[in-house]
Amino acid sequence: MNKLPVGQTIRFAYAFTFGEIGTVIGLIWIPTLINAVIGFFVAGAYYRVMADSFDSGLPPAGAGVTLQFILTFFSMLLLAMIGVAITRQAMGLRQGPAFAHVSLGSAEFRTFGGYFGLSVLIFVFVFLCALVLVGVTIVATTVAKVSAEAPMLKGGVALGALVGGLLLVYMIIRLSFLLVPAVVDGGEFGLTRSWQLTHGNFWRIVAVGCATLLPIFLIFGAAEYAVLGPEFFKQQMLLTKDATANIHQMAGQMRAMQTHMPVLMGLSFVISPILYGLAFAPAAFAYRALTGKSAPHGDA
Repeated sequence: MNKLPVGQTIRFAYAFTFGEIGTVIGLIWIPTLINAVIGFFVAGAYYRVMADSFDSGLPPAGAGVTLQFILTFFSMLLLAMIGVAITRQAMGLRQGPAFAHVSLGSAEFRTFGGYFGLSVLIFVFVFLCALVLVGVTIVATTVAKVSAEAPMLKGGVALGALVGGLLLVYMIIRLSFLLVPAVVDGGEFGLTRSWQLTHGNFWRIVAVGCATLLPIFLIFGAAEYAVLGPEFFKQQMLLTKDATANIHQMAGQMRAMQTHMPVLMGLSFVISPILYGLAFAPAAFAYRALTGKSAPHGDA
């Protein structure tokens, strides 16, 4: 069982991302721009529909909900295009700079299939966990005559939800980390190959992710905080026992997000080259290291 070289993987991720930032921008700007423009209009409609639903008490309906659902799959396809392009560059399978790049070949569609398959697995896992927790609650309250408000029952359900959440995170990381390079390198089914290669490397992958992605998320979070203001986040923490008031508060937050969305989308677009570089480059290096193949760009 090969071990992921954490330090070398982190160094390669930063060296590739900032050393080839121009190429990364060239590879991703078209799909990123398409996603940002379409997402701007669709997300605006979605926030408006959801805010109206919260205020009226009626179920959300209309084009805003439908288009948001469609956008999720379209964004997944664009992400596959971005991931394949950056991974090929990072693995040395593509050479030279790039001004613009658009490709929808077998690798992109197989990667999209992997993302879709992972989404289905997540949905099934969450559904089954919820089913088990609801079943336990029903049995406890009807057969064992335990009050639904009993601290032991509420604590047990909370513990079960926590364990389920941790297992879900473990599954997502193992299945997704090497999905794209497995597809790019050998046309394999990425989910299966990623699960096989990441055996015994979960915490090493977590360490790599913390070192590469956590800083960029913190920077973006700070920028989002500055745009939305402290009052927006303070309201999120001030939920009361009045369900109606909480729902109206959520509607207000949806409308605040809609108001600031142009700036937030712009920030996301600007930071995307660094984010995608640091997201896909570590997996490219790790795949070569774990399969025993030569390191990308000769970096060892």
